[in-house]
Amino acid sequence: MSELVSSVATASIHWPSVVRHYRLSKGLKQAALAQDLGVTQTMVSRWESGIAIPGERIQEQLFDLFWREQGAVSRAAWLSRVGRHPSVVAVVAATGRIEAASHGFFSALDCRTHELEGRYIHEAFDGDFVDLFDALALSGFFEGRVASAESMDRIEFRAPDGNLRRFYSHGLHRPGFLPGPQVVWLVSGAAVTRQVHDDVRARLGGQMLIRRAL
Repeated sequence: MSELVSSVATASIHWPSVVRHYRLSKGLKQAALAQDLGVTQTMVSRWESGIAIPGERIQEQLFDLFWREQGAVSRAAWLSRVGRHPSVVAVVAATGRIEAASHGFFSALDCRTHELEGRYIHEAFDGDFVDLFDALALSGFFEGRVASAESMDRIEFRAPDGNLRRFYSHGLHRPGFLPGPQVVWLVSGAAVTRQVHDDVRARLGGQMLIRRAL
C-alpha cells in the first residue's frame, strides 16, 4: 500500500463535520439532536465548533444513528444486499480495501467476486479510480469532512491474469458511517459511453466535484 493509504487508515474522524452532517441530514435543530443523544444543546454546539470532542459512548451512539439509516439489518446482510445490486456499487474502507462490490460491478469488469473483493484500490485499478480514491482521502472523506462527490471516470481494472479491462462510469459517492466508528466510501455508478463521459466532465470542470460537509 502507498504512504497515502497508510496515513488515511489512521486518520482521526473530524467530529464537527460528522455531528453537523448528521444533524442537517435529518433536519434537526441542535436541541433536538441533544435530546436524542441525552446531552445539552450547549454540548452539541461545542462539538460542532470543535471546542470539545464527543466521548466514546456518544461517538458510538452517533454512528449507530447513522447505521440505522441502512435499515434494521446486520452489517453482513447489508453487504449482501450491496452484492446483489445490478448497478456499479461498492463499499471501500479507508485503507482502500474493497469490502463489497455488486453484481453490476463484476459484470462491467467481467470478473468474479474473489478477483475484486478483498483487494485494494491501488492494487486492482489504474488511472481515474485511483486518482478518485486519493483525492477523496486527501479531502478528508474518511474523516467525515465530505458530504458527497460526483465523478466521471475511466475505470481501468487490473485483473489477476494481467489483463486490463476498461469502461467509463458516472459515479456518485457518499460516506457511510458504520458502528466502530468507521467511515467507508459508498460508490454508486453507471456505465456510460465515451460521449457522455466527455460531456459530463466538461460540466464538472474536470474528473470530479467534491462537496464538503462544512
